[in-house]
Amino acid sequence: MDAADECAHCALPLGVRPVTAAVGGERQRFCCYGCVLALQVTRARGDAGAAATILVRLGLAVFFAMNVMMVSMPSYVPYVYGASAQTDGPLFQVMRVLAAVLAAPVLLLLGGPIVASAWASARRGQLSADGLIVTGTFAAYALSIANTASGRPAVYFDTGAMLLVLVTLGRYLEASAKAEAGAAVRARLAPMPARATRLEPDGRDATVAPETLAVGDVVRVAPGQAFPTDGRVLEGAGGVDEATLTGENRPVPKAPGTMVAGGTCSVDGVFVVQVTAPVAASAAARVADLMARARADRAPAERLADQVTRALVPAVALVALASGVFWTARSGIDAGILSALAVLVVACPCALGIATPVAVWTGLAESARRGVVVRSAAALERAAAIDQVLLDKTGTLTLRTPRVVALDGADEASRNEALRVAAALEAGLQHPFARAILDAWDERGAAAAPRAHDVRLIPGRGVCGVVEGREVVIGDGRVVAEAGAPCAEDETGPGTVLYVVRERRVLGRLRLVEAARPDAAAAVAALRRQGVRVGLVSGDRTAAAVVPEIIGVEDALLGLTPEEKLRHVRALGGDVAMVGDGVNDAPALAAAGLGIAVAGASDLARVTADVAVLADDLQRVPSLLAYARRVRAVVRQNLFWAFGYNAVAVALAAAGALTPLVASVAMLASSLAVVANARRLRTAW
Repeated sequence: MDAADECAHCALPLGVRPVTAAVGGERQRFCCYGCVLALQVTRARGDAGAAATILVRLGLAVFFAMNVMMVSMPSYVPYVYGASAQTDGPLFQVMRVLAAVLAAPVLLLLGGPIVASAWASARRGQLSADGLIVTGTFAAYALSIANTASGRPAVYFDTGAMLLVLVTLGRYLEASAKAEAGAAVRARLAPMPARATRLEPDGRDATVAPETLAVGDVVRVAPGQAFPTDGRVLEGAGGVDEATLTGENRPVPKAPGTMVAGGTCSVDGVFVVQVTAPVAASAAARVADLMARARADRAPAERLADQVTRALVPAVALVALASGVFWTARSGIDAGILSALAVLVVACPCALGIATPVAVWTGLAESARRGVVVRSAAALERAAAIDQVLLDKTGTLTLRTPRVVALDGADEASRNEALRVAAALEAGLQHPFARAILDAWDERGAAAAPRAHDVRLIPGRGVCGVVEGREVVIGDGRVVAEAGAPCAEDETGPGTVLYVVRERRVLGRLRLVEAARPDAAAAVAALRRQGVRVGLVSGDRTAAAVVPEIIGVEDALLGLTPEEKLRHVRALGGDVAMVGDGVNDAPALAAAGLGIAVAGASDLARVTADVAVLADDLQRVPSLLAYARRVRAVVRQNLFWAFGYNAVAVALAAAGALTPLVASVAMLASSLAVVANARRLRTAW
């Protein structure tokens, strides 16, 4: 028999009505729903595995609980025919015993995990909501057993069973919401291929696992295939779909020399790529790791909810005890236990516990889907409070690579020599000026620049090192003066002037011109419409000539060193966001209330920042701040609802206006309302 006609789990024939379901992101066919559940439990891990396990337990428990409800129906005869109806005959007693037997598996399947959780909290010296639910449920079951043994008709097996079903259903909603957020991130950020085609030195193609690729290996990627890891294009040209990382749906053109990221897909080109990072260190893997850490982090609002929950549990226990004592004295032990149980169930802080995390998880996942990775839940909360944004210039407000438009020197030989040693010193650096100098040298078509040694950055001002045994410095007039080569600093005309100094002698002068990003003005305007103040902090004293129509001279601080940027950010306080991309921006990014590294930022800037914008779109910055405010609004709505619900519901239960079953339905409805409100964030960006 063909494998396609077999169940994906048990390998039995599919039959005439096979079940099709997605397990682990792959659609498969099964002979029955039992095999679907079994495969979900055996293959699912992490959040998805937890949700699947709860679902299996819940499915089995519902079967028994429905039977408990069925055999308990005779207990409701007095409610239909009046209090004079008799329910103490042999058949009624058999039904009560059968209900006790059928309710036992429900207590084991659903009560067992709650008991384990309550015991773990008790060992830490904490009174948890799980402990209250367990106490109330098992007290009702014990009372029903005692009444059954004595022949009394007041039993509550159905109430206890359905109560556990509804409580567990609420927990499944929480677990599935968490798993859904994690799955959304993994699906968008890590669609790594199962196999890769490596080109061997002898010219053969070898099919290997991506995890075996090492830096320097060469792989081939055909149209429609995903790049197995990060690399540099050696051969081929075409469009690459980077939506998995940046959220940008338009293909990005790639050519020899450009970089590609693991997990992105070739649209129409055949690429030969040299691996620059193993799979574990690829861009997609780094982002997935950041998202995992972010989802494990707890926002301040979530920690506040935890503190309230810890205070709420003993308060609820006292209210339940008082209610139980009052109704026992007034109407008997049965009424007292049911009243106390109703208080314990209705006050279960499920809605309060998931009010913040569900909204935050959804916010983190949706931001990542849009190409904005927020490092922590606390950072997302801080983003909602930002009222001032400081922008770096080079590579942030301007295009990443400027152009060398003028090269001055004593003669052609001096100019050529100045560019040659400058290219040697800048090789391997990530600053946009370095890229511009290297491009200018490449355009001359000359031989490769020599190798530099002892290269060291002068943050925000230049670079120095040794080329062919002689000391070379590249920087502004201040750096040149400190290097012992007096010069008349030229600040006239557009652009930035860099001097090339070798052994205290000026070899030449480079003028670099930057163009403002096409989206910079729109991004700044969007920030200002939100009531956010926008300023420019730049180490370039000529920045006002490049972007005056975007920021304005009155909002720009120019000629700042990294230390001066840091002091300025600290002086402004906590609700300030710093947006930058360079090594010289890293201190300010770390000190700001929210550090945002834009696309193409240096590794140090990305590691330091709270937010990494993967999409090459500056308008994602105002979009993030606006979205963070929506997340904060949903969190506040959820918390308000959860607090209000608990206050009203506990009062009604203590007054005897709610039965335990109605209380459990109310508790579930509260959790559903919180989850539904949080899901609105999926379309709020």
